[in-house]
Amino acid sequence: MRLNKLNIIGIIMILFAVLLAVTSFLDSTILTLTYHLMEGSSKGKSLILFAVMGSFLLLYPLFQSNGLIGKRISSLSPSLKIDAQKYLKFTIITIFFTYIVGLLIEVWIRIKLGVSLFTMFVSYTGNEFSTTALTHSHAFKSVLGYVIHSMGIHVSSTINTGVPLAQYTVPFSLIILITFPLIYIAGITALSEKRDLYKVLLAFFLTLSFITMLDGGMLDYPAWIALAGLLIIYYVSKKPFSPRDLYKPALIMALIIILRVSISVFGSNTDFHELTIIDPVDNINLNGYDVLSIQKEGNKTIVELPGNLSDKPLLLKLIPDLKGQCSGFALSWNYKAWV
Repeated sequence: MRLNKLNIIGIIMILFAVLLAVTSFLDSTILTLTYHLMEGSSKGKSLILFAVMGSFLLLYPLFQSNGLIGKRISSLSPSLKIDAQKYLKFTIITIFFTYIVGLLIEVWIRIKLGVSLFTMFVSYTGNEFSTTALTHSHAFKSVLGYVIHSMGIHVSSTINTGVPLAQYTVPFSLIILITFPLIYIAGITALSEKRDLYKVLLAFFLTLSFITMLDGGMLDYPAWIALAGLLIIYYVSKKPFSPRDLYKPALIMALIIILRVSISVFGSNTDFHELTIIDPVDNINLNGYDVLSIQKEGNKTIVELPGNLSDKPLLLKLIPDLKGQCSGFALSWNYKAWV
């Protein structure tokens, strides 16, 4: 395969990802640059961004209609003949499907535990913990982390793999073992037939989709960037193109944003924070907290804390304080504490 400028950029990005993986001197700079793009950037997200996007730019010639893999795919069935728009449409639909399954898993976790849907959930396994919520989901990250740990791959302590959540998300979260390869193959096939600018943009938006499916979910704003980018490229590439077609992606994104805002506002508890502790130890220690009320219900202890406390500082304080005292906990949010 003869290398072109995009292939060379892809190689550089992959090598940079390797450099990030084996060193730490660039961590603070990269995290600062990518923080707002990926909402709470981490080293793991940065590695995925450079490695996966780089792989798209390096390998796409193999998936072109005259490429080694592209010709093989086309030969399997007439319906699989390389068509950029058809493959891009399939990619977008599969991404939406995966996002929706992620939301349903979040609902399932809370139904199973008997807690409100509108809570942030924290799960513990030994010294590890992982958080997840409808508005910022880590449901699929748990599968990736479980696979990595099962393969004996060492992961830096700075990367949260979400393993403690696996006990609550499996088997439904295993769907990503099917959808991720499908999205990658269909996405790179669609990308391979586009002009260079669209190749770079699609590589970025597809990579951001992978990151947000693992960390954030459909209701997290980086996912909106990814989805909006993919939808706009799909409709702009249609022939004949009409500016009126852009109303469709605008409407889809507006509905997703309205859903996010509705859940954040109407799912909020403005009177108090309800803390539901799962499988607590006897005489659980809540020293340092202004406890308004406490009651036991089966394997849960329900605690009311003042509603004027800001969500994130409270969550970050509870995580170390409750470690070793329970298997997990759910905490309601108060949107008024954000503003």
